Amino acid sequence: MEKIKVIQWFTGDIARHQIRVLSACTSMELVGAFVFHEEKHGRDIGEIAGIEPQGIYASSKMEEVLALEADCVLYNPPHERYDEIIAILASGKNVISIMAGWNPKKLPCYPDIVKACEQGNSSLYGTGLNPGLSYELALLGSSICTQVDSVYIKTCEPQASLSPIFLEVFGFGQTEENLLNGNHPAYSIFENLLQITDLLCEKLNIAHDGSRLVCEFEGATQAYRDKIVVEPGTMAGLLVKAETVRDNVAVATIELRFLLGEEYVRAEFLEGRPKQGWIEVDVRGNPGSRLTHEVVFEHDSLGTWSTGTKAINAIPFVCAAAPGLLSPLDLPLPRMLDLSAG
Repeated sequence: MEKIKVIQWFTGDIARHQIRVLSACTSMELVGAFVFHEEKHGRDIGEIAGIEPQGIYASSKMEEVLALEADCVLYNPPHERYDEIIAILASGKNVISIMAGWNPKKLPCYPDIVKACEQGNSSLYGTGLNPGLSYELALLGSSICTQVDSVYIKTCEPQASLSPIFLEVFGFGQTEENLLNGNHPAYSIFENLLQITDLLCEKLNIAHDGSRLVCEFEGATQAYRDKIVVEPGTMAGLLVKAETVRDNVAVATIELRFLLGEEYVRAEFLEGRPKQGWIEVDVRGNPGSRLTHEVVFEHDSLGTWSTGTKAINAIPFVCAAAPGLLSPLDLPLPRMLDLSAG
């Protein structure tokens, strides 16, 4: 059986986990890697991932990586970058992304995405934990319903699973004045969640006529000195709500709650978190359906290992799918693959 050839695009924490998994996989093989930082150019991907050399060298030159023969690209950018995705798709490679590709139909570049998929006979699929597993659970929960009126997804993620870079980008440690100036990066980072709330409405036949994104910031009750420096009163908690609405009433919501730790925020900030686990999915309809999920592992797997593994397990299904933009309903039921089997 011929191996599936994979390119790793960007080599951060999640990608390094993916490199380690794929290096031990007998049914897939890494054939290249794109890196953003010049100091990584020419380095062996095994060295980058902290394992033995693989004989495959990373490149910061996009044209070199696009010229490689491959079936799939694991695309792990810090933000949506559809100019790169379009070029990858047009080169004939499927794209699985943890930061894009969920439901870009409203974006100006969507016709170019469609054209690139047609040109490259390729597919685009967005996945991960949230978005990803969270809305898949909502779709699964709806399978017992004859009617769905609304969907509410909520998560709560402590800083133990967030890198210092993410904490700084999210705005932890900033003052209220800086956070409320209208240019806070949380808006640009999480705006794509509206693609998912729209997608849920489309797939579950929920009438809707608009959307909105709301961010709320929680001040620190005491100083934090660990991954970053957070002074009392500066941001220690972030609440993001992405809502698709009908008549200004939310019918599909994704709520994300991030915090340094329970001791650094007020009890009121924690009142609305999931009652169990880190994801709670509430499907209201006839009948209703509620699901919870928790990652159970001794290491920091929530934001790295779990997300990266979910993308890897989707590779064979995406490569076998029809060209175009894919949703979970276009693929078989997600599941763990035997990555050691040929």
